[in-house]
Amino acid sequence: MMNKTIGIMGCGWLGTALAMDLLKKGYLVKGTTTQISKLDDLRDAGIDPYVVDLKETFIDGGIDAFLEGLDALVVNIPPGLRSNPESDYAGRINLLMKNINAHKNIRQLLYISTTAVFQDKEGIPTYDESVAPNATDSKGKKLIAAEQIIHRAFKNSSIIRPGGLIGNDRHPIKMLAGKTGISNPEAPVNLTSREYLVAAISKIIAGEIHAPVLHAISEPHEGRKSYYTKMARAFELEPPIFEKNGNVGKRIVSIEL
Repeated sequence: MMNKTIGIMGCGWLGTALAMDLLKKGYLVKGTTTQISKLDDLRDAGIDPYVVDLKETFIDGGIDAFLEGLDALVVNIPPGLRSNPESDYAGRINLLMKNINAHKNIRQLLYISTTAVFQDKEGIPTYDESVAPNATDSKGKKLIAAEQIIHRAFKNSSIIRPGGLIGNDRHPIKMLAGKTGISNPEAPVNLTSREYLVAAISKIIAGEIHAPVLHAISEPHEGRKSYYTKMARAFELEPPIFEKNGNVGKRIVSIEL
């Protein structure tokens, strides 16, 4: 590999950590942010930074300059459906793909999705990479549509589905601590450490893993009550109180890295 150039669309909590890993491995890295104030920080880290904002009907910023000269592209753009549930996320991804396909230099595309494309059900179904996504809620359906657009539009694409992301100080126990009436105590957790996800993405870029779809779950499938009680102790927080009944959830399994 001689100075292979990787683009990371979305240099936030995950994207910046991925960029640092790739830079250490000798890649050149271009990255995007939606905030002008972050440009200097990215540049200081060794990333060639661009302001790019994927709007509903147009892409604001230097998308063509960012895509120029890339060998591989990682699309790490959260749907933002919590703050804007009516957003046409699939439409935005379709617009992005038209821009990507105008740059024939890009030979590899990785899209960071989530396990939200699968539905929680009674009896805790198991979902591996061979199972078709089945989410029926609005967010899940929009993510499924985005995945389908990418697979149709780009032959050499990989869809990566992590669970809930944890790492450093980021952990869901911080939101659950001290709460009562938490449902589904026996449902398994499906969590992914940032370090594990970065390693998975790097292996795909390097050609060590060939997968059109990859589930990335790093943590054991422990029951929610058991797991979050332990994590509350570890973070020195008040443990959440779970209901006694309820067995709705899912178990996401994946190939070993």
